[in-house]
Amino acid sequence: MDTTGLIDSGSGSDGILCLHGWCCRTGDFVAQVEALSSRYRVLVPDWQSRMAMREDGCSFRSICDDIVALAAEHGMRQPLLCGHSMGGFLAAYLSKERMLEHRGLLILDSSLPLPDAIRQRYLKLADDLEAGPYDEVYRSFGETAFFVESELGELSESILSGMMSRPPHEAIGLLREICSLEFEASLSEIDRPMHLVASGKGTMDLDALGALVPNLTGEQWVGAGHFISLFRAGEVTSVMERLLHCSG
Repeated sequence: MDTTGLIDSGSGSDGILCLHGWCCRTGDFVAQVEALSSRYRVLVPDWQSRMAMREDGCSFRSICDDIVALAAEHGMRQPLLCGHSMGGFLAAYLSKERMLEHRGLLILDSSLPLPDAIRQRYLKLADDLEAGPYDEVYRSFGETAFFVESELGELSESILSGMMSRPPHEAIGLLREICSLEFEASLSEIDRPMHLVASGKGTMDLDALGALVPNLTGEQWVGAGHFISLFRAGEVTSVMERLLHCSG
């Protein structure tokens, strides 16, 4: 299975639409695709590569318009939206802006509702990446922010190398784009069930987020790093399966 391009597996219009994270790849969901596609349709757009091909900048609105068009083109109707990291922000954006009919949201380790401390951290990272040296700054941040010590090795190196291979202007532009957007108040527009899974590296304030999103549930996997769809693949699949079953 191609781990970088569009993944469309399974049949029918019923299923899950998965959105990868910042500078990541569709293959981050390959274990879930393989486990679920015999029973559900699974669509994983390569949204950042498509953004690059359009050459129209890093606008979330443009990215989400393209996701909506792709879902329609592939016949997906009212999917469960699943987003990892920045993909979680895209899923929340699609929901709060009422851009795509969907049955609910699964957010994997996204720092919603983007508190100011996290916003400032992203802006500083964008500035540091721009000042350079790019690879050194990226690697130092990524090893610390994304992985617990037990995850460091061949797979974490493959993930980081893939992320660092994206053009710097994309990485920096996407960080600045997400920091330019308002999420906190507008999340109250989400009227579908939302389940949040935070890693041990993530931030999770269910009380703050629950005050904005009425149908919110959540859990934190304390011993896990950021890339839970890869390092905790079976558990992520189980959560997806439960939510698909409950919302079907």
